[in-house]
Amino acid sequence: MAKGIIIAGRRVRFRFFIFLAMIIVFLIYLIKLMLSPPLYDTIKYGEVTTWDQCEGLVIRQEKAYTAPEFGKVEFFVSKGQLVNKDELLAVVYKDGYDDKLMDSLYNTKQKIWDYQNKNLVQEIMDSDFDKIEEDIDSIVYTMQYSIQKDEFHHMEKYENQLRGLLDRKKEILDKKESASKYLEQLYRQEEDIENKLKEWKVEITAPESGIISFELDGLENIITPKDIDYFTAEQYLTFIDYEPLELDKENTHVDVPLYKIVVPDKWYIVSLIPHKNIFYEQGDTLSLKIPGLSEEIISATVYKVDFLKDSTLVILEMIENIESVIEARNIHIEIGISAEGLMVPTEAITNKDNRTGVRVERNGDINFVEVKVKAVDDEWAIIEKINDYDALELNDSVIIK
Repeated sequence: MAKGIIIAGRRVRFRFFIFLAMIIVFLIYLIKLMLSPPLYDTIKYGEVTTWDQCEGLVIRQEKAYTAPEFGKVEFFVSKGQLVNKDELLAVVYKDGYDDKLMDSLYNTKQKIWDYQNKNLVQEIMDSDFDKIEEDIDSIVYTMQYSIQKDEFHHMEKYENQLRGLLDRKKEILDKKESASKYLEQLYRQEEDIENKLKEWKVEITAPESGIISFELDGLENIITPKDIDYFTAEQYLTFIDYEPLELDKENTHVDVPLYKIVVPDKWYIVSLIPHKNIFYEQGDTLSLKIPGLSEEIISATVYKVDFLKDSTLVILEMIENIESVIEARNIHIEIGISAEGLMVPTEAITNKDNRTGVRVERNGDINFVEVKVKAVDDEWAIIEKINDYDALELNDSVIIK
């Protein structure tokens, strides 16, 4: 069987014809492309919003605080709460505290609370006592009046009523005396236990005003807003994958950070966007979404844009909604910028000599106009001419293919 066709004394294999057919098809396509007329569209006026989805690193004004070596901690504030300087935050009990003594203190406090919760019953009892006193005075007066008038036929009845009221008065006095002694006993018991616990107990107060949080990752005193001007992409890559050490704050024997206080002031998000096609500049106002942490669209200002070899380091500054990221460090964000102006189809954007622009047709001539793209979505782009001498106006025709 022949392994090929002989042409001009040379054996030609079958794959040569396949390669030849591919070249012919490509040439036909190229000729059609060159001969086919270009497609046009007109420049419109509109608004477009560009959204970039990326990861972000939160930087805020915060400080972590440690507590003395302890075995148990009791907090009096909740996370996200705004606290004032010197406000009581927690009580820590040093290592070696007596669990049974603590249980006894809580039980005693509960008894005091239960007793005080029954004050309404005591008020009713006091009201009954006052009524009995009034009734006794009234019956005594009636008996004295009857004796003066020599009217003794109802005297036995009055004596029985008086005896009943006096018995009721004695019963109330006995109960009040018993209750008072019981409460005094509970207070003495509470005081004795607290005196024993004083040597183990340390009160923790707020060293400054701010929002308190108990989620710490070890970066609180390392990356702060004062270093934001010098923040680099290398630092971002280091901290975005940082894994905090898991600590047990409820029962530990080492001197570890116990809480942090966040100053509700300016805060920042650093993001490394994996391309250079960024449509915002320093000072621009953007829209920020933080899925899963905030349902609001947050207003952000572009603090810094640093174009790198194949990515862009972006730093955003915010002055609101810090509560949504009090306990978050690495977050997913969506950055949006809206622009209004001359609008063209995205297919009209082209490149020539490393310049971005559009091809404008006017009076039969086609001119390349260098532009700045201010925002873009899947279909449209907002553009602005760079050079004043170029003509670019509403309703101009642009080539889109």
